Parts: sequence; C-alpha cells; structure tokens
Amino acid sequence: MVDPYDPGTIAMPLRPRRGRPPTGKAKSAAERMRAYRARHVTVRSDVLRSVIAQCQEIQQLLESNQALRHELDAAYAEIARLRSGH
Repeated sequence: MVDPYDPGTIAMPLRPRRGRPPTGKAKSAAERMRAYRARHVTVRSDVLRSVIAQCQEIQQLLESNQALRHELDAAYAEIARLRSGH
C-alpha cells in the first residue's frame, strides 16, 4: 500500500488473482440448492404431465382398436352367415 503522507513509499506491483474475477453477485449454497430444487420440480411436473397425456392417448387408441376388433368380428360373422346360406 502507498502511504499518502510518506513520499518515499512506492506502489508494489500486485500479482493478479487467479481464476475468474468476482462479480459481487455470488449466491450462497442454500440459494443455489433452492434454485436447483425449483428447476427439478418443474422438470419433473412437466415430464409427469407429458407421460399422463401419452397414457391417455394410448388408452384412447386401445379403446378404438377394441371397437374396430368388435366391428371386424361382426363382419366375419356376417360373412360366415352369408356363406352358409342362412
């Protein structure tokens, strides 16, 4: 340090600090963890919503497939009835 009242002191060159310079906006460990949990809760809920939507779509497809199978069975039964001549 330079003493402003002593003309004989000179500024000593200081080595620059290693690493990234501080910004003054560093978060505490608790703040980082809170943000991490908040991010992952939203990701999990988004994933859960998409999985539920996909399950509902699959259920609808299964129901329509079942209805088509009933129609096909009815058509085969009608064909068999017509072939037998009754």
